[in-house]
Parts: sequence; C-alpha cells; structure tokens
Amino acid sequence: MHAPSAPSIETATKSPPPNWKVGVVAGALLALALLLLFNTWRSGRPQSLPNATTEKLECASYTPSHNGHLLDVATQRALVAVDLKLLAERFRCVRTYSVSEGLDRVPSVARELGLKVMMGLWISSDAPSNDREIARGIALANEYSDVVTAVVVGNEVLLRREQTAEQLRALIERVRAATHVPVTYADVWEFWLRNAALARSTNFITIHILPYWEDNPIDIDRALDHVQNIFRKVQAAFPKQRVFIGETGWPSAGRPRLNATPSLTNEARFVREFVEYAEREKIPYNIIEAFDQPWKRSQEGTVGGYWGLYDAQGLEKFSFAGPVIANASWRIAALTALFGAALFGCGAYFLRPRPSPRAIALLAIAGHAAGSLSYTQWTYMSTSNLGTLDWIATSAWALTGWCAWIAVSLAIARWVDGASLPRPIGIATILHRIGYGADRSAQSFDGIARTLGLTRVLVLFGIAYVCLGLSYAGRGRDFPIALMAAPAIGFALLEWATLLECPMISRRVITTSESFDREEALLASIVSIAAVYIAFHETWLNTRALIWCGLCALFAVSTAVGQWRMRIASNPHQRAEQQTGTTQVERI
Repeated sequence: MHAPSAPSIETATKSPPPNWKVGVVAGALLALALLLLFNTWRSGRPQSLPNATTEKLECASYTPSHNGHLLDVATQRALVAVDLKLLAERFRCVRTYSVSEGLDRVPSVARELGLKVMMGLWISSDAPSNDREIARGIALANEYSDVVTAVVVGNEVLLRREQTAEQLRALIERVRAATHVPVTYADVWEFWLRNAALARSTNFITIHILPYWEDNPIDIDRALDHVQNIFRKVQAAFPKQRVFIGETGWPSAGRPRLNATPSLTNEARFVREFVEYAEREKIPYNIIEAFDQPWKRSQEGTVGGYWGLYDAQGLEKFSFAGPVIANASWRIAALTALFGAALFGCGAYFLRPRPSPRAIALLAIAGHAAGSLSYTQWTYMSTSNLGTLDWIATSAWALTGWCAWIAVSLAIARWVDGASLPRPIGIATILHRIGYGADRSAQSFDGIARTLGLTRVLVLFGIAYVCLGLSYAGRGRDFPIALMAAPAIGFALLEWATLLECPMISRRVITTSESFDREEALLASIVSIAAVYIAFHETWLNTRALIWCGLCALFAVSTAVGQWRMRIASNPHQRAEQQTGTTQVERI
C-alpha cells in the first residue's frame, strides 16, 4: 500500500445548481422509491392459482419441527406427538429418514393417530451406524407392521457415493429377509436408471423428482410436465415394478437456478398442480416436506431450509384452495417506507445550517427508498441467516451500506444548497492520516468524505468476497441484492451528481496530494470480472443474478470513474490548470 502525503481537498464555492440538475438527481431517487413501492405492493397482491382436488394428501417427508432432532428424549417424544397430530389432519402417511434422534418414536405415535409410516433407515459410509439403524429398523417394522407400510433402506446413498450398488444391495436384502413389510431404496431418478439391477432386491422403486435441483433446472411453468415425463420414463424402464415418487416439491425461498425461482406462490402452484395430477392418475407420492428445516441451510444454502408445507413453527404456509399472497406483511413494508421518509425529512431540521425546502424534499425521497430497502434487508437476513456469525456479517454489511446511503444523501442535500460535492477519500490516504506515518498537524478530513471512503472500500471488499464465492461455488449461495442495493445506487448517484456539477474535469477545483488508490482499483477490477463471469454462467434466464451483476457493475464503474477523476485531479499539471482562475475556495 502506498503512503500518500496528508491530503487537503479544496473546492470552489458556487451558487446552488439549477433546478434541472437537481431534478435529474431527485428524479432518479424518486424513480427508485416508486419502483421499490411498486414491488412491495405487487408482492402483496393475491395471485390466483389452480385449486388442489383434495385437501388430504398422501404422504410427506417428516423431520421434527423446531429443530426437534437436537432435543432431549422426553421433549422429542412430546414434539413428535404434537407434529404428527397436526400432520394427521393433512396427510395419510409420513415418510421418515432415520430411526435415530427420536424418530423411532414415530410409529407408536402414528398408530395412535391413524397415520401410516414409510420408515427410513439412514445408510452412510459408517458401518457401525448402519448396523444400529438396520437392527432398530427391523425391530420397529416387525412390531408396528400395521403402521409401517414400507422400509426405505437408504436415501440418496449412491448420489452421495457412500456405498456401492453391490454394498447397498446386500443391506437391502438383509432388511428384506428379516421383515414382512415391503422394502425399497430411494434416490434421484437418474441413479435408478444407472443401477437398474438394484431393482431386483426391492419390492418397489422409490424415485426423487425435484425440478429445481435438476442439473438443468426446470422452471415452474414446465415443472409438472417434467415430473410426468420422468415418471413415465422410469415406469417404462421398470415395467414389472411399482414406481413410487418418494420426493417432489418446490422451495419457497432461496436463490434461483436459471429461471427456476423459489417463492411461496411457486411452491403453492407446484404442490397444488402435482397433487391434482397424482390423484387423477392414481400415482403414489410423497411431498418434500412437512416442515421447513432451517438447519439444512448449512448444507444446501438458504433454499435447503424452505421446502416445507409448514414453517419451522408449525404454521401452514399456504392453503390448498383460493388465491395465495406472496408477502402477507407488505403493508408493514409500506409503513417502513413512510417512516423512512419522515425520519430523513424531519431529521433535516436538526442539521446546521438547515437545508432548503428542496433539499429537505430530496432527503425525504431518499428516506422513503431507505425505508423500503430496510424492510427488504430484514426479510433477506431473517430468511438466509443461520447462526450468530451470519447475523454479525450481514448486519455489519447492512450498517456499512446505510452509513454510505446517509452520507450520500447528506452530500447531495448540501450540493442542492450550494456546497461542492465531497470526494470519497481512498483507504490508503485514510490509513496514512490516522497514524501510518501521518502528519498530525495536517488538516483533518471532512466527515462525509471520510465516511464515503471507508464505506466504499468495505462494501467493495464484501462484494468481491461474495462474487468470488458465487464464481467458484455458487450452487447454494444467495445473491445478497438487498444488502448491495443501498451502497451501489448511492455511490452511483453521487458520481452522477458530480458529473452534473462539473462535466469537464478541468472545471473541478481540487488541490490534493491524494492519488489513485490501487487497492480500490484492484477490488473494483475483481468485482467487474466476476460479475461478467457470473452473468455468463447463470445465463440471462436468472433475473436475480442479472440484477446482482448489474449492481456490481454499477458499483465498480462508479468507483472506477471516481478514481479516474481523482487521478487526473492529482496530476500536478492538472492542478495548476485548475487553480488558475480560482477566485474563492472553501475547505470541506
């Protein structure tokens, strides 16, 4: 990192900008505020969807709600009883994936409630654990043969490559020989076609068809057709055996894969349409899953935790008839927007000197946009954050972004009233000033310029980190648009206002020893390259990815333009030209 000498920024005092320049900036802010308001309103509109032909579904994957697998034995039994009582109102059967961590209590509770159980045994590469699962599963299947409709020996074991087909066949036949209920194995449909010989060891075939998770993701408009086609394909490959759809569903939250977009309305649409098809064609099925499982986010990203028909607290996420509202709390979002406008507008009266009415109006518009974005941020963070570290990281990023937004808003308000726009101070200069060989007698920085400089480099670092993650391992990673929007749009507005203030760099009166910041230029370059790669990799079908890449490009370009302008301004010949004809200067 280079060490520039202590900076001194000077700009010419001037009269307030003409109304048309203020109107351009205010119009951009107003367009943003209206766009956010429209998006909030649209998310709260009821969407008409086809109704399910029945409200009593066949089966659903069950793992206890409230992260029940982490509870003590007594609490597990009580929680299983509460969960299954709720599910008995909606389903005829539940499918489990293990008989450990309290799930061995499911058959006894299910018997009391009249539920059937498709009991799963968790098979992995751990042989002792497999033996325990099999021994307990055999005992339960024989004791509760009136409740257990089938034993599923292993779930996606071949997909995870934890057993070979031959090893798995031996385990299946071991269970089949010791029980009197049907035995099967469950995996993604492609693995059944690749290991067709395994079918001879099972009573029926259990396949998973998840349009969202396909190697070539299927969008919601084609999802049901895809399920139908795959079912017919597998049934044709195994004409003498019954084919059971062991998992199918759609996530309600998370990152899109191409144009396969998780949302509450898409989940409701898929489940309703699939149930109607399965009931009409008499196809046996199991929906994934009964309850949202937040713990799965650590393995699959945000999307992994939101496949449930009920949320983690046991509340039904949508009905099976009538319109569905994607965002039932949209009025709260509208109120936060109004609160933001009032906060920024009223807060302007405490500034000294007090801003003019048009500056206050501009601040109120900026506050309206800020209120809308803050609700979007909270929704994103509460959905995607898994633990304390996630909350610390996202909260720090959100706070940095809001510091940038407030600084930009104040800078533009001052500009409207005749002050010159401050330039974000590069991180190298800031570090130099606070003690990295600093001249303590040098002039201190303007607060807004310092805030802009610090927040810009911090956000750039965060964006670069996320972009690299999306580039190298993006399958389960989100696009944190909500965290990115405020600083990206804010710095772009600042640069736009600067261009309006001084279209030609030579007209800007800057005398500074602050030089081109190589660190920020490097980060901006990384972000730009990564954004292009992400957009190409995700394709034009992924709208959310394109918005993320657009914001990245906007931030990188505004940073690059600002650095370019500062580099020109720091040239000795340019400074001399700028100082010629200067009549009055004010220190920021």
